[in-house]
Amino acid sequence: MPFATTLRRAGASALAIGVLTSSAMLAATVSASAATGQLTVCSQGDYDSFVEFPARGGMTTVIVDSGHCMDFDFGDSNASEPINVFGLQDPAQFWIGSGSFRPSEGGTVTTHGSSAHPWASIPDA
Repeated sequence: MPFATTLRRAGASALAIGVLTSSAMLAATVSASAATGQLTVCSQGDYDSFVEFPARGGMTTVIVDSGHCMDFDFGDSNASEPINVFGLQDPAQFWIGSGSFRPSEGGTVTTHGSSAHPWASIPDA
């Protein structure tokens, strides 16, 4: 009997740890989502990055350093607007890709790779 009780306790502990781990992973996923009106830019490659808004007169976000994320507030418009994503590794600036952003939905741009082989996940609203 003592062995069966120990086995049940170990199983219950493993289940509790699994539930806590799953909850923590879900919380991390939810916090990575952009809020309404917000564009999140994450530079996960080995270069810095920024986003340009051609329909806003070429306005850009500030440069987001490699390994960091920043949030930018763009209101709550329902209009979809084009965006261009650029990488920067001094002194070179390079185009990575284009997409569209709808402020009312929010969005996230994440750049990856190296300056020689950059790529990004870009919203297409």
